[in-house]
Amino acid sequence: MSASVSSPPSPLPPWLRWGLVGSVVLAIGVGAFWQYGRPERQIRVHTEKLLRAVEQRNWDQVEMLVSEAYSDGWGLDKQRALAYSREIFGQFFRLRFQPQALQVQLGPGDPSRQGQATLWFVIEGSGGPLANLTRDQVNALEQPFRLNWQRRGGEPFRWELTRVENPELQLPPLPAQEQTGQR
Repeated sequence: MSASVSSPPSPLPPWLRWGLVGSVVLAIGVGAFWQYGRPERQIRVHTEKLLRAVEQRNWDQVEMLVSEAYSDGWGLDKQRALAYSREIFGQFFRLRFQPQALQVQLGPGDPSRQGQATLWFVIEGSGGPLANLTRDQVNALEQPFRLNWQRRGGEPFRWELTRVENPELQLPPLPAQEQTGQR
């Protein structure tokens, strides 16, 4: 009786093994890049980043997130909106935003370049009279905030806030604005 010894199958050549491994790694990387760079996700991430930056009073980060072409329903441009935000949110001793029902819609023109985040948020915190007034007024709103975002240049991860709206919100004039008659 002769015993035949079968040899194990020959392994794949090294170049083919590395080619398969490289292809799998490349596919995972492209998939992750595509998933992370999707406009809906970027608008959501940038909205949350903006809220955290205001919470932490990181005004350099806020300034980086706001477009030079910013305008809003209250007649503020970028510089006036930043100054207003610093004044109002600087009144808080403790500040936290709790976003509620954040929804993202892509723009009608080029959906990969513009979109809108719609959300309510609850302000938790306390501070001076202006801080408490702001907290109470924002928490009582029945209409959501609408934040318009636009992708800057060709970078898929660089979005800028171009407009904030909430027709129900009435901004109190700041002391400096009252003296100059601005609103």
